[in-house]
Amino acid sequence: MEDTWSVEIWGVRGAAPAAYRDFLEYGGNTSCISVDCCGETVIFDAGTGLLELGRRLRKKGIKRVHILLSHLHMDHICGLYGFPLFLDAGAEIHLYGRAEEGRLRERLGALLCRPYWPYDATAFSARVEVHEVLPESVFRIKRGKEGDKAELTVRTLAGNHPGGSLLYRLEEGERSIVYGLDCETDGRMSAALQAFARDGKLLIWDANFTDEDLGRCAGWGHSSWRQGMELGRAAGAGLVLMTHYSREYTDCFLRGQQELAEREDDICRFAKEGMVIRI
Repeated sequence: MEDTWSVEIWGVRGAAPAAYRDFLEYGGNTSCISVDCCGETVIFDAGTGLLELGRRLRKKGIKRVHILLSHLHMDHICGLYGFPLFLDAGAEIHLYGRAEEGRLRERLGALLCRPYWPYDATAFSARVEVHEVLPESVFRIKRGKEGDKAELTVRTLAGNHPGGSLLYRLEEGERSIVYGLDCETDGRMSAALQAFARDGKLLIWDANFTDEDLGRCAGWGHSSWRQGMELGRAAGAGLVLMTHYSREYTDCFLRGQQELAEREDDICRFAKEGMVIRI
């Protein structure tokens, strides 16, 4: 098996999908990024991009997935509605999210049910396990077949976002991916992020707003591509992938922002649905 991680982009928007013709180049689905860790599938967030990913997983016969939820705002979980593996009796789905006093399973169950959806979790054929995760903690995902001792390590950090969020660092050996969406930076947060993202191969960053728009959106819990670039430089990241764009930013606007960013530093890339990055 090729010893390379494959990172694929399925959703790039924040707040709500943008299903219009001026949004097709970068994409209109909400946050979802998959990582094929040499046969083990790890998914960051479950926005509407999860639906197409689920269809692809089913077509490939992939049965086991680990979904790491940054938080329970609707744009990050609405892809759970209709996720095809839930109805596959041979599937094994692990959902990870921020510990909420033992209520994560309860809160997910309250969303995945009537009247919001025609059926609830009791109808799932798959084996579904919910894991509560504390900020500043470490957990491991077994990789490979039963008896294989290889493990993926996941570290977490509390994000600065209304209601809270969880940032993830996925590691194995010298490879690492930092998923840093829905986090507003300030002095203390910047220092914590820099340590958390130190020497990461890939930093996936919340470029929800431009610096100009951040001024009128203080306290919303988001950041800009320029802040991501500065963090990437300070942390020694190999590549910074901008995503989670405002649903108001058209392809033309994002193209202009991408040109500005790449002119400053080739550490930056702007995510597009269908993009694949090898690590």
